[in-house]
Amino acid sequence: RPTIAGSRCMAPGAQVDLISYLSGAGLAALVNFPLWKAAAIGQSGFTAQGPTFFARLKVLLGPPYKGVAATLFGMTWARAAIFYCADAGRDRMLALGASPAAATALPAVGISTLVQVVNQPIVRGTITIQDPSSRHAGLVAALRHIHATRGVSGLWHGTVPAVAKTVPKYVVAIWVKDAMQELLPKPTAPPGAPGHRSQVLQASAVKSIAAGVAGAALTNPLDVIRNEMFKTDEALGETTRRLLRREGASFLWRGMARNLVAVAAPIGMTIFLTDAIVDYRSSRGVASPAASASAATA
Repeated sequence: RPTIAGSRCMAPGAQVDLISYLSGAGLAALVNFPLWKAAAIGQSGFTAQGPTFFARLKVLLGPPYKGVAATLFGMTWARAAIFYCADAGRDRMLALGASPAAATALPAVGISTLVQVVNQPIVRGTITIQDPSSRHAGLVAALRHIHATRGVSGLWHGTVPAVAKTVPKYVVAIWVKDAMQELLPKPTAPPGAPGHRSQVLQASAVKSIAAGVAGAALTNPLDVIRNEMFKTDEALGETTRRLLRREGASFLWRGMARNLVAVAAPIGMTIFLTDAIVDYRSSRGVASPAASASAATA
């Protein structure tokens, strides 16, 4: 069975497919940046001050967009790397005889862990400057302050809950994406025929929404703990105990609504846009024949 990503990743036109992953992830990050900002403020417990509801909403969703370039860069390469390498790894492991469960889980666990560790300073700095009261002008100023006050290790403060949050989120999202791909009906129209693209995109929309929501809902508590660690510089256990004392179990769903939008939307949109871009490029003859065949099974 050709898969939507695997044949593309290992085909002669792999560079074209990498461009599709990067393009999909970049567009999703750009569109969803204001939602990510609102979720970061809500989960971190930062105060969005304003005399009215709409004034507070402007603080959450409106400018200034501090660290936008660094945030978009971090989100784009991270999501593109996770989905690209997880899909490529899955097909390679299946070709070597691995079980579908192992082929789905192991590459996703490995690449999402690596990406989160490498990306952690950017994540910490960009979340820190979303505090409306932050005096840091941008990411570089925030990282310099963290380094000066906490040392090099401070740049990776909160890595444990970040990895614990990121790995299950993407493993679940990728598992749901692949499961939905198997369950949904395949396009009845051949590539290039009328109706083929709409059938591909309709199926992609369903699996994208399901994957994004599942990944975001599962890891909301770890998002809260990580963001609190960034705000207070407390250790993991100390942060968790403080949250339980002050808020009880309610901290587990603090900012859940915003997180479902801010996390589910970009993950789902990344999957959907990548499928759409691959199908478009394949229809124009830009992608390899293997890529065109795999896009048809979206």
